[in-house]
Amino acid sequence: MTKIILAVFDGLQPAQINSVDTPNLFRVSQNGAFFENHHPVFPSVTRVNAASMVTGVNPGKHWLAGNSFVARDYDDSKVILALNVQLSEIRNAGLEVLGVPTLQEIISEKSMEYVAIGVGTSGNAYVHNPLADVYGGATIHPEFTIPHRLHKELEGLFGGWPEEQLPNTPRYKKAVDIFIEYVLGKINPEVALIWSSEPDKSQHASGVGSDAAQAALRQADAEFGRIMEYISTSSQHQNSDLMILSDHGYSTITEVIDIETLLESSNLAGSDGWLLAQNGGCVLFYLKNQEDVYLIPELVEWLSGQVWCGTLCASERLGEVKGTIPLSSIMNEGKRSADIIMSFHWDSSDNVDGYAGHVFSTGGAKNLGQHGSISLHEMNNTLICSGPTFLEGEKILSPTGNTDILPTILSILGEELPAHVEGRILEESFKGSDNEIISEMKIHEASLSTEFGTYSQEITISAVGQTQYIEEGRSWLKK
Repeated sequence: MTKIILAVFDGLQPAQINSVDTPNLFRVSQNGAFFENHHPVFPSVTRVNAASMVTGVNPGKHWLAGNSFVARDYDDSKVILALNVQLSEIRNAGLEVLGVPTLQEIISEKSMEYVAIGVGTSGNAYVHNPLADVYGGATIHPEFTIPHRLHKELEGLFGGWPEEQLPNTPRYKKAVDIFIEYVLGKINPEVALIWSSEPDKSQHASGVGSDAAQAALRQADAEFGRIMEYISTSSQHQNSDLMILSDHGYSTITEVIDIETLLESSNLAGSDGWLLAQNGGCVLFYLKNQEDVYLIPELVEWLSGQVWCGTLCASERLGEVKGTIPLSSIMNEGKRSADIIMSFHWDSSDNVDGYAGHVFSTGGAKNLGQHGSISLHEMNNTLICSGPTFLEGEKILSPTGNTDILPTILSILGEELPAHVEGRILEESFKGSDNEIISEMKIHEASLSTEFGTYSQEITISAVGQTQYIEEGRSWLKK
C-alpha cells in the first residue's frame, strides 16, 4: 500500500515558491502536480482549515467556526480560543469537538494510522486527531500529545522542545528530527503529517515577503530538504505519495480596526448585545440573547456603512436579512456558526515587497501580514502533489480546495468516501486518469441602501459537481 506524507507550510503562498528561496519545494513543484487554483475554506484561518483538511467538510459541518468562536452548546456567554485547553474542555464536558469524524476515525476501521506533528498553535495540532487516545494514531505538539503518555516517551528519546521564537526554526528542526526518526522510522503510519509554523509566524511579525519572513521560509525549506533526503533513501518510503500544502493565503494590513470600541461608541441601541469573535480578517458576531433578533438589521446597517466593511453573511436562523448573503452560500451554516460574519474590505494593491493584497484587520499592525478574510489573495493557497499516484510536471487548473485533501487520501488508501464528505477526489491529477473536469461559477449578490449610502456585495463560488469553493468576496459603498 502506498504511504502518504503531508508537509504543511503555514501561510505559504504559491508565489513564494521559487528556486532561490525554496529550492526543495520548487523541485517538487516542477516534478509533480501543481494545483494553481487551490482554495482554503472561509474564514481563511489556520485551525478552521486544519479541521477541513482532516474531515473533508466545510466549517458549517465540522463546527469549528473560527480560531476564536462561541460554542453555544458549551458556554453561550463567552468567546473562546480554539486551543488545546479550551477544545479539551469541550470534549471533557461530553460534547463533540468536531461535528464529523476525522481521518483517523475513518481509517481506524481498517487498523490504519494517522500521525500528525506540528509546531504551530496547540489548537491547530489538536484538531488533527483529537480522539487519538480512542481511535489510534497520534497528535504531537511541543505542549502536549494525544495520547498523553507519548509526551514523556518523546522527551526521553529526543529531549525537551526549544522555546518558541522568531523564526521558529529550532522547533521545526526538532519536529523534523522526531518526524523522520520516530514517526516515519518507528511508527511508519499509513498517513503522516508535519506542520511548519513558517512563514506564517514571521509574516505576522514582519510582513508578507519581508526579509525576515523570507529568511524563515528559506530555513523551513532547508529542514524540509532533510525529509526529502530521507524519503529518497528509505526503503519504506521511497514510493510514498507526497502532498505539500498551506492552510490559507495572505494579505498585508491596511489598518487595524478596534471594532469592539467602535461598536460600543456607535450609539446603536443594541451595541452591548453582541459577542464578537475576532479572527484577523473577519469578525464573527453572536447575539448574546438569541431572542434579540431585532438587533440584526441595525447591526447590518451600521456595518454596511463603514469603509472597512467587506462582505456580510447571515445565518438562516435569522430569516431573511436585507443586505446579507446566507451563510449556507459559503458553507458556514451549522451548529456553532455565528449569526453574522463580516469579512473586512480588501484590495489588490502591492505591499513594499511586491506581494499583492491589502486588508483591514482586528489585530496586528499596519503593513504586517494577516489573513482570515474572503479576499482573493487569502482564498488561494498551495497544493503540490508528487509520487506514484500523481502526474509528473503538470499544472492542474481545475478548482480544488482543502476539503479535497481527506477524500483524495482515502482514495489512495483504497477506502470509500463517507456520505457526509463535501470535498472530492482529485482524480484529474492521478496518473492514467482521463476524467474531464467541468467547473462552473456562481455569484451571490446582495445590496442595502441606508443613510450611509448604497452598500453592494458579491461572493463568487466555483463548483465541480457538488463540491464548492469560495473564490472571493467583494463589496462597494457608494455614498
